[in-house]
Amino acid sequence: MGLKLIGCVLVVLAGTGLGFSMAARCSERPRQISQLIAGLAAFAAYVSYATLPLAEALTRAASGLSGPVGTFLRQAAAILADRGLLSPREALEEALASGGRRLAWERAEREIILQLGSNLGTTGRDEQQKYLAMVLDQLRRLEQEALRHRDQNAKMYRYLGVCGGLAVAIILV
Repeated sequence: MGLKLIGCVLVVLAGTGLGFSMAARCSERPRQISQLIAGLAAFAAYVSYATLPLAEALTRAASGLSGPVGTFLRQAAAILADRGLLSPREALEEALASGGRRLAWERAEREIILQLGSNLGTTGRDEQQKYLAMVLDQLRRLEQEALRHRDQNAKMYRYLGVCGGLAVAIILV
């Protein structure tokens, strides 16, 4: 009987942990998108007005950011600086591949970043400013969508984790 009780408690704790981790990821996504917007706005200013090279502009834009988004931008800048023959898209792809698991982004954010990498450095300054403004608008819309998703689902994930763990524990007893 004692072993069953310990097993049930562990199952409930595992379900609760899973639910809370899903809720945390759901809550983290809008915060990371907001950080990305801030980083890309700073990047746009460095590229457009200070006319810095891409790697240096990315490094400076990432200097004000912490967490996975700052790490991602610093990795992309380091890759661009170390291997100058890579395109910005290839550098961003490599940075996503190496540290992208820590990012709470979904496919849409990743596609926007890779598309941005494809267009960086291929047009004039004015066109890049317009494109960066468009990207920032897209990211702001995704941030609003992520906030709605968080408000609707974070609490549900927590409850489902607890209730699912309890349901499995009851079935096992």
